[in-house]
Order: sequence, then C-alpha cells, then structure tokens
Amino acid sequence: MRAGSLKHKIVIQTYSETQNDFGEVVKGWENFKTAYASITPLSAKEYYKAGVQAEVSHKIEIRYIDGVKPKMRVMYGTRKFNIESVLNIREANKTLQLICTEVA
Repeated sequence: MRAGSLKHKIVIQTYSETQNDFGEVVKGWENFKTAYASITPLSAKEYYKAGVQAEVSHKIEIRYIDGVKPKMRVMYGTRKFNIESVLNIREANKTLQLICTEVA
C-alpha cells in the first residue's frame, strides 16, 4: 500500500452501552481509532464480484489495526459508513479492507 493513497482522515467508532451514575443505560458511539484511509466507491461489477448485497457502497483501505470488526462504523467528516465486512489482505496484518454501507 502506498502512503500517498491514504489521503482521507477517518475515525473508526464502536457502539457501546454503559451505565451512568444513576444506573441508566447510556447508548452511543465511541471513538476507537483515528487513521488515514483510501475511500473508493464500488462499481456494480465489484458488487457482484464481492458477492454482497447492493447496499454495500464503498471500499475503505487502511493500515492494519487490531480489533476492527463488522458492526463498527467509519466517520469521514460528516459522512458515516457502517462496516459490513473486514478483510485482512493476504492475512499479512498490513492492510485492512473495510466493505461498507454509507448511511444517508
């Protein structure tokens, strides 16, 4: 992966449920990691090739970060992407490919 292709600063978030001082359950998104990424819209051909549903809209590539999982989300400015799948390219722990759905 060339560093020059990682030009988008993103924040990976995880959903959490915690209790406050009053015992109430507080639900929300927490920042997990900040990273630089390449964000690429998927074409119809790639949708079919990936064997995923039509809602999947973008491929986001980042350097390897341990603990990134489906059901997390990516924030890029005001845009939100739900992570549907996480692929560890060649199982080399160098590059992660996040297959995402953009939230309108």
